[in-house]
Amino acid sequence: MAAVPAFAWALGLYLAVSAVAIGHGALANPSGICACSASGNDPSAAMWSLSWWPYALLHGLDPFYTHAVWAPHGVSVAAAATIPAAAIALWPISAAFGPLVAYNVLAIASPVLCGLTAFLLCRRVAGRTGPAFVGGMLFAFGGYQLSQLQSHLNLTLVFMLPLLALLVVRRFAGELRGRRFVVLAALALIVQALLSTEILFDAGLVGVLAAIVAYVAFDGPQRSRVTRVALETAAAGALAALVLLPYLIAALSQPAVARPGSLYGLDALNLVIPTPVSWLGGELFHRVSATFEAGNGSEADGYLGLPLLIIATWFTVSWWRRRREVRVLGVLLVLVVLLALGSPLRIAGASVVPLPWRSLQALPLFDNIVASRLMVFADLILAVIAAMWLAERSPRPALRFLVAALSVASVIPNVAGDLWTSRPPNPRLFASGIERRYLGRGENVLVIPVAWLGDSMLWQAESGFSFSMPIGYLSSASPTSTVASTGISWIFEGSIAAGRIPEQYAGAIAAYLHRHRVLYILIAPAYLPKWSMVLPRIAVRATRAGGMLLYTLATGVQRS
Repeated sequence: MAAVPAFAWALGLYLAVSAVAIGHGALANPSGICACSASGNDPSAAMWSLSWWPYALLHGLDPFYTHAVWAPHGVSVAAAATIPAAAIALWPISAAFGPLVAYNVLAIASPVLCGLTAFLLCRRVAGRTGPAFVGGMLFAFGGYQLSQLQSHLNLTLVFMLPLLALLVVRRFAGELRGRRFVVLAALALIVQALLSTEILFDAGLVGVLAAIVAYVAFDGPQRSRVTRVALETAAAGALAALVLLPYLIAALSQPAVARPGSLYGLDALNLVIPTPVSWLGGELFHRVSATFEAGNGSEADGYLGLPLLIIATWFTVSWWRRRREVRVLGVLLVLVVLLALGSPLRIAGASVVPLPWRSLQALPLFDNIVASRLMVFADLILAVIAAMWLAERSPRPALRFLVAALSVASVIPNVAGDLWTSRPPNPRLFASGIERRYLGRGENVLVIPVAWLGDSMLWQAESGFSFSMPIGYLSSASPTSTVASTGISWIFEGSIAAGRIPEQYAGAIAAYLHRHRVLYILIAPAYLPKWSMVLPRIAVRATRAGGMLLYTLATGVQRS
């Protein structure tokens, strides 16, 4: 009987952990439970994306631009945090079982794919399988991956990063010819761009830093090799950009909302203090971790843990003088963490001093980078360092094993609570497809709650895009001329259940709906009290429709 390949063992290990930790709820009810957090509605936008790309391609529509949301004007899909590569790959699943099931499959698969590619990188660098298992585990379930998996599926699809690093390592070692390296690297860059352009830009930034550090660290023939590999990587980037030119033009055609690094710069304490996503100590330090990233748990992604930091320090100090690649890894790790801190330096939520990111923030494109997300590269560097450290022969193997075990324990996910288990409300109107009885095909409908305050994006995807919406949520992509109005401000206010919209704003809301040719309002019953003073002035009597209330706008505000 043939021996089971190490790659298959790695696949089984990472899949088992992901299924238990991330998918325990979704696997029990894949069409009713989401492998995501109950707080925030970025997952709803991701589910929309998983349906939009196949729908647009199947119906001959421009996939880079949609009129399904922010109708009738529309918005650039390419400029948003959509995931075309994943949407096309999962097309059969989303078509057969719906966007929620496709999302769950992707959420469970994401850390598995990241672990497998990190395993390949670590095995090549460390030269041993056991340490590579550990390195893959650390990257697959590190602080970045577990935190972002709560809400930002597109940002967890980073499995191409270890492959890019592996290609660079093999080219530097002379194992790949130049032309083959350029083609393979370009393919990896194209896939990453179609998963997350933000991660691709971050990878370019870290890649430039790595090239500079390596050029300084090496000398002689090795420095020449650094220059050659850097130029060939740039050539791969140019080739990828050429292939992606229509997509990139569409993405840059609509400016996104600026997100300065001070918004989600890494809190320094997050490096050593776990958040609730971690089984070991996550709940114990909850009071402190609640101050990280303004309380946004999905962005508090910087936890490395003391055991892993001890390994990195131990290894770097031990080999600093004798191995130049260790210098590169050590310096690059420090630079990445420094940039991830953003500006200003924050400790337990309190601002302390300005940091270098403040200067970078003024540069083009950098104003749309969330600094703390650079920690994905710190996780990868530390995974490689841990694998190299474990691969060494040691006179004290028991101590080494203990530290390694603690570092792995520090990334074990916390399966308690609803961190990766939520139940998106899905009214029967959309789940059963009966909305067609009440709405004409392509009708522009205001659905309450709107955008990120509810699940209207999922409902539209579930309906097969049978109706349009005058408001939507595709990360920071939105028509600036549309969002700057009193009417839309109060519509958003009307998607928060508490309180009531004052009746004097009924006119502004009606004017917004008139300009966007809206005829119907669909409102979840829980939000009816919020609208109780406005609806009688702008709409006629409601009809109950599959768990929703359907209002028709009064004649004076109907579209012309």
